[in-house]
Amino acid sequence: MNLVTLIGRLTADPELKFFSSGTAISKGTIAIDRSYKKDNQTVTDFIPVEVWGKQAEYFSTCFQKGYLIAVSGSLHIDRYVDSDGNNRNFAKIVVHKLMRLNIPKGNGLDTGNGDGSSGNNSSDDSGGNAATNNTSTTNDPQANLTACIDDEEIPF
Repeated sequence: MNLVTLIGRLTADPELKFFSSGTAISKGTIAIDRSYKKDNQTVTDFIPVEVWGKQAEYFSTCFQKGYLIAVSGSLHIDRYVDSDGNNRNFAKIVVHKLMRLNIPKGNGLDTGNGDGSSGNNSSDDSGGNAATNNTSTTNDPQANLTACIDDEEIPF
């Protein structure tokens, strides 16, 4: 079984590209801190992720740098030969499911509650209908979930 679940922050806005067939692919990188420190410094892994199809369009439209996200997918190891003739490996996660856990404070989407929670997320600039989240700040990530578009419009 090849199943990976990760929670981390996007290091940049996802990049969206289309193949000539019309299939969409969106790529990003998730930063995840390890549970230990080396030389009193936090060690961070930067994990490349790939999202395909309609979900790739959703990923690139509704997710931005700094968002805390959860992804579930499979680990893929691409093997190739570089320009010097050396065999190389490249690990990435091909995402099957993704979820936005929160939106970072100060990205223009905060409603000004002053407590870091998103409150009523009607200022979401994604162009879709935002879900209402009337919870106060909590340590439960699911309490901070927001939707970019209505569930009926999600293409997967």
